[in-house]
Amino acid sequence: MKLNSSKKFNQLTLISLSLIVALFITSCSDTLSDTTDGRLRYWISTLSSDEFEGRAPGTPGGQLTKNFISQSFQDFDLQPITNDYFLDVPTSEITLKDSSYLTLSFRGDDRKMITGEEVVFWTKHARDYRKIRDSEVVFVGYGIVAPEYDWNDYEGIDVTGKTVLILVNDPGFATGKLRLFNGRSMTYYGRWTYKFEEAARQGAAAAIIVHEEEPAAYPWSVVENSWQGPQLDLQRDDLGAERVILESWIRDHVLDDVLKFTGFNYLALKEIALEKTFSPFPFRGLTLSSEIFNTVRYLQSHNIGAIKHGRTKPNEYILFMAHWDHLGKVKAIKPGDDIIFNGAVDNATGVASILELAKRYSEIDTERSVIFLAVTLEESGLLGSEYFAKYPPIDLSHVVSGFNFDAILPTGLTNDMVVVGYGASELEDLLEEELSKEGRYVNPDPNPEKGYFYRSDHISFAKRGVPMLYADGGFDLVNGGKAAGFVIEDGYRVDAYHGVADEYSESWDLTGLNQSIDVIYAISLELANNSQWPNWYDGNEFKAIRDQSRQFE
Repeated sequence: MKLNSSKKFNQLTLISLSLIVALFITSCSDTLSDTTDGRLRYWISTLSSDEFEGRAPGTPGGQLTKNFISQSFQDFDLQPITNDYFLDVPTSEITLKDSSYLTLSFRGDDRKMITGEEVVFWTKHARDYRKIRDSEVVFVGYGIVAPEYDWNDYEGIDVTGKTVLILVNDPGFATGKLRLFNGRSMTYYGRWTYKFEEAARQGAAAAIIVHEEEPAAYPWSVVENSWQGPQLDLQRDDLGAERVILESWIRDHVLDDVLKFTGFNYLALKEIALEKTFSPFPFRGLTLSSEIFNTVRYLQSHNIGAIKHGRTKPNEYILFMAHWDHLGKVKAIKPGDDIIFNGAVDNATGVASILELAKRYSEIDTERSVIFLAVTLEESGLLGSEYFAKYPPIDLSHVVSGFNFDAILPTGLTNDMVVVGYGASELEDLLEEELSKEGRYVNPDPNPEKGYFYRSDHISFAKRGVPMLYADGGFDLVNGGKAAGFVIEDGYRVDAYHGVADEYSESWDLTGLNQSIDVIYAISLELANNSQWPNWYDGNEFKAIRDQSRQFE
């Protein structure tokens, strides 16, 4: 989409930025280490440096990031997938103005909610102004419509124009019952993206998800950091009108305080929502009103793609993918505040991984083609990968297998590798075979309740049938075992995930990351030179899609 010149960076800014990028790359082009550890440290430290400003799309730091990755692909003599390394992703940026407000009222008693401390809210409607007046609040349990589980939280009620209050995760997590959804393992229905989408399909005007740390799998600080400031979305012909007007999160203890006059509390709501016999109901006298004032900007973000063409099967592809974007920076509250979300783990580690693989593949020939894809807008809801998968420049039925890299912790050497979404595809068989050569093993995701399988970009391709492997560094450390591994994981999740503390340190032990790259390289190299077509396991939700896409081959 051709953007209006008033929406672009001004010419002087672009020229200055181009000069900065050129000087930066030139100064570093001769310093690329001849060791994997050195290269990984260079890429991670560069991408997560303050100069890159947290890699938010549509910012100078985002432009630096895109140019750095594309220049790296060029340095490896890889070709663009199309006619350019930059693959357009038309994007809207909607920034909530301070004059916006959200008020919950009970029979005339108004409570204006404190943004950040009590709630966060936004709209995906690309408009300057939106409002809601006296919208009745309706409790819809987990907000799920899942015929395959014989579950419908909206049955028997019309929520058109109303505000729906929704619990996070799904009933299986709350009960741990294996026969209820997928037990403690989160299903797609537990994802916040699904809940807002379903509320819109039901005609709601507003949707509020209740934040509780354990079922959400992250503390309130993650919500506060992720959903304040500019909100990005794909440009849509209807300007986002298919979404609810207002999307929001509220803290569980704040909700308790709001509900104290209604005769309900949060724990009671959780108990009510656990049964199939649950029926949604309004809180009599409880309403929501809001005025949303926005600044809307249109921009062109980009996925960055490169390819090494295969010798004999150039139209069959092995895919490597990582998201390049992060949260950018925020306004300082007081002098000296750290305002940059550097995103060293999330996801400079992933980008560094595909750059390392790109370098290795650039030095050899393979029978099949190999694609390297750095996608944008992951932090906004996996939008860059979704756009690529929806409008692919290649035939997705010809993608043999894909490998996703996202937020790999610097844990040191491990005895295992963790498969997120374990039990999904035949790629796991190849992984087990390769690890066994080293006396290592596959470890199923120890935290399936956190829904990581639905929280990274591989899902955009899995939904189209492409077998994807999201195998992370393990937790069973050679030095310290599982106990030491979980200390690192828990520490990152609580203290650094989507926070300003996610920064690179020279003290990082990258041997585990190198170890994981070596394993994926070995598996992918075999696939790049043989005739195998790994598939999803029988019974997997994506297998039928894959079989259908390849039945005419």
